[in-house]
Amino acid sequence: MDSGQFSGQVLVINIWGSWCPPCRKETPDLISLAEEFSGQGVQFLGIAIRESATASRAFAENFGMNYPSLSDPGGEMLIGFSESLPAVAVPTTYIIDAAGRVAVRYMDQVDPSTLRELIADVRGER
Repeated sequence: MDSGQFSGQVLVINIWGSWCPPCRKETPDLISLAEEFSGQGVQFLGIAIRESATASRAFAENFGMNYPSLSDPGGEMLIGFSESLPAVAVPTTYIIDAAGRVAVRYMDQVDPSTLRELIADVRGER
């Protein structure tokens, strides 16, 4: 996966783990929102942390995740983003604007209506 493929799009990044109860609760909402925004210049991306690739893949398949999710068991990916995407809590959801800037950091289980409004704000629709 190359960050260039998201150029010009709003990117919703969710830091999660299958061991995290709020993550399990928010996943169906994220799946619904990813479907709702499909084809509208909004891409969802998950990053599973502190668990094996096998566990995160099984979780994604079990829930029918319709957006890509990367496995980062040792946190190496997040280290590269430590200044722009510090994951101080799990779950944490970021919204990156079309210019590649962090526009929102949401540290908790996402509320779908709030996330929908935040995406609209970042897209300049409100």
